[in-house]
Amino acid sequence: MTLIGIATEPAILIITAFFLCFIMTVLMNYTRVENNLKSVYEFLKTLNKKEISYRYNELDEFMSQNLYTSTSWEDFKKALIFPEKLYTAAQNAKIGNNSSPEIYLTMDAAYFFNEETLVYSKINHKFIQTMPTLLTGLGPFFTFLKMAIAFTSVDFSMNAADNSINGLIANIQMAALCSVFAVGYSLLFMFVEKILYSRKCKKYYLLIQKEFVRLFDVCTSEQFLLDLVKESKIQNSNNEKLLKSLPENFANAITKSIGELTTPYLENILYSLNRLKESMDKNSGDDVIDKLF
Repeated sequence: MTLIGIATEPAILIITAFFLCFIMTVLMNYTRVENNLKSVYEFLKTLNKKEISYRYNELDEFMSQNLYTSTSWEDFKKALIFPEKLYTAAQNAKIGNNSSPEIYLTMDAAYFFNEETLVYSKINHKFIQTMPTLLTGLGPFFTFLKMAIAFTSVDFSMNAADNSINGLIANIQMAALCSVFAVGYSLLFMFVEKILYSRKCKKYYLLIQKEFVRLFDVCTSEQFLLDLVKESKIQNSNNEKLLKSLPENFANAITKSIGELTTPYLENILYSLNRLKESMDKNSGDDVIDKLF
């Protein structure tokens, strides 16, 4: 049994062909995932938290058009809050009241952009996971097939018994090697697949999660409701103060309005009477007007 003989054995060639086919399938799938996720990551890197409110439409268009993120993005948008102003006490202390409002996320971004949604759902993951089992199963299959063929060729006649036994032993050895190669290829496939997955897929979906954490502050539903309650209490307090001061302010406003409206007319009347008095004094010298005053 030589190395060339082992390499050219049909059963081993078939197992090797299956192994190479599985490796190429995994490589093509993971490369396609890598290219798409890398483009998403590169785009997210260009965004900034301070300008996310202004570039949201651009982000929405890009994520919706990408086939690897469109479904997750639609669910992600439902968890966003677009408040005019939503700050907790801690946030107010950090960024101040003069900061522009941001877009808030009510759930962790990893819930939408994760291994299942970005990788597994885009490839035939279940089939890839069964590839090592298929390779391992080819070993016993060809082993028993080779042994069955070997036993059918045994000749126990006096002249050919020695050659038949030697051939049977050689065939059994080759049958055993089929299982060895199958198990070896299965272990090698699992090792290579894990490396490819870690470098091409896992790396980028984790980076995408980090980018969403960087761009969106998380505001839970409980926190959002708490902020609404606080804001409602503040508004109620302001409204109560306004209602209490309303009668006094209304009276002051009426007094001021009446004074502003009637004073010019009264001044005009007094001015006219004075002019009339002066005119009558000049013409008649009568003191009738003086008696009136």
